[in-house]
Amino acid sequence: MTSRFSKFKTKILDFFFPRHVKCIFCGDELNENERFDSCEKCKQNLPFITLSCPRCGGSVGQNNSGVCLDCKRNNYDFDFARAVFDYEGRVLSAIHKFKFRGQKFLAEPLGNFLCEKLAVWGINPDIVTYVPMHPKREKERGYNQAKLLADFVANMFDLPCLNLTEKIKETPSQTTLNYAERKTNLVDSFKFNPQFKADVKGKSVLLIDDIFTTGSTTSEIAKVLKEHGAGEVNVLTIAHTKLKDEK
Repeated sequence: MTSRFSKFKTKILDFFFPRHVKCIFCGDELNENERFDSCEKCKQNLPFITLSCPRCGGSVGQNNSGVCLDCKRNNYDFDFARAVFDYEGRVLSAIHKFKFRGQKFLAEPLGNFLCEKLAVWGINPDIVTYVPMHPKREKERGYNQAKLLADFVANMFDLPCLNLTEKIKETPSQTTLNYAERKTNLVDSFKFNPQFKADVKGKSVLLIDDIFTTGSTTSEIAKVLKEHGAGEVNVLTIAHTKLKDEK
């Protein structure tokens, strides 16, 4: 993994000068010293997750210890998850532009934040994959934003990016459902791609998505991957919805 990190550091130097003229968060023009297409003012005020739940990666307060309330009541099938930001403010706005307004170029600057997180996480993935969309929805949108992010991260670390799963059942968004409905909404929604059976056996898989909302989607995919031989499945996302405070 050290060699992969070294390659990432070498590649990241190519992004020292801005690739785009304006900050992706505020729209201000960038100067020659600002990287990742974000200005220094924004970077200083973005909602980076600094203290996180050791299981799901959501932001926790100074007084929280151990896993968060959500993790205590959910038996996730992935091993661990991490996210770069809380899902709020200018991060929320940038993800919406990337996800719903066709701004596919944001995969590169947002992907760089994922790469930095992965570089300090300390895991050693063998394969990168992503949360698939139902073909009908992907056709409507024109792309899968999770795949764009996964392709970028895999390229930066010289890892294979494989479409290990397919979404075979069209389901309502998890955000529109209550807790009980979320637990059953995605059951049997994902199918393993059998051509990769030998590739995944015993391997560490990094599963990438844009937002960690309830964890149900990534948990269901992790279950499918482990049923077909994956050794471990870890999740990496741009943002994580705010966790509920412990009472």
